[in-house]
Amino acid sequence: MEYTQYTLQPVGAMSARSAAQPRHGVLLRSKDGGYACLQPWTELGDSPLEYELDALRDGSPLRLGACALRCMEEDAEARAKGLNLFTGLKVPRSHATLTVSATPAQVYALHHKGFRTGKLKVLPKLDSTAERLTNLASMVPDWKWRIDFNSTLSLEESLMFWDMLSAGMKKRIDFIEDPCYYDVNDWQALQDAGMPLGYDMPLPNENIIPKHTNKPMMRLVKPARHSSNKGLPVFTSYLDHPLGQCWAAYSAAKFYQDTDPADIPLCGLVTQHVYRPTDFSELLGMDITPEFNVPDGLGLGFDDLLAAQDWKSL
Repeated sequence: MEYTQYTLQPVGAMSARSAAQPRHGVLLRSKDGGYACLQPWTELGDSPLEYELDALRDGSPLRLGACALRCMEEDAEARAKGLNLFTGLKVPRSHATLTVSATPAQVYALHHKGFRTGKLKVLPKLDSTAERLTNLASMVPDWKWRIDFNSTLSLEESLMFWDMLSAGMKKRIDFIEDPCYYDVNDWQALQDAGMPLGYDMPLPNENIIPKHTNKPMMRLVKPARHSSNKGLPVFTSYLDHPLGQCWAAYSAAKFYQDTDPADIPLCGLVTQHVYRPTDFSELLGMDITPEFNVPDGLGLGFDDLLAAQDWKSL
């Protein structure tokens, strides 16, 4: 196996747990010619990059490494057959991914690009977050909203935030993702208060809920980190390299290939704009819309750019 390092430069703070600092990851290339992306978020519970790479060397991959191996396998198989993985598939449309530093002008511009739902990364500062959400929402009265706290609130703070929203604003909330760490009684209390919930990592270092509340919740799936085989989840990228975005987009398209389009939720696959442009992201397109722009090439694409990287033996 070979690897090449990359660095992505965020245009602003990424989430409640992630500052606007460079993000480091690697692209991987298997002996069979398949490619994958591996970019940990240690602040969200991932092992450091060097740990992931050491585990791959030892043949005992960790969580992200195991997902990368699956990506490389499918990519290699398609390239060997001379096929693009997206052939015959339709990628679900995306919500607008908005970082902590998103402005009303940016939201208004995204509205004119066709977005009608925004996923907003927010800080655990209740008054300013409620005010900011209300201000952004006033720019686009027909938008729905998905709010992501990255499990930075307590139960009490989560309820306080919900109470701060007007009745009209509450009706526009699609779901609030991971307001606090998952506890079945706490999350039941949030639902009983009327809060629609979505879950990504409900427990520290876990990605499943061991005991469910009595009301449905939206499941978010990041193919770079985990998989899904049931329900109607929202697939999102891992805010990683465009190659990783393509793996997420392909995974979503494959999962939903036999699903009525009316039943497919908006996903979070168009995320290249949260970083400064690169040669790879330029091929996905920086003038973004809710439609995912599939790159040309075999497998997941990017043939020429991938071949031109400085590959080293792992």
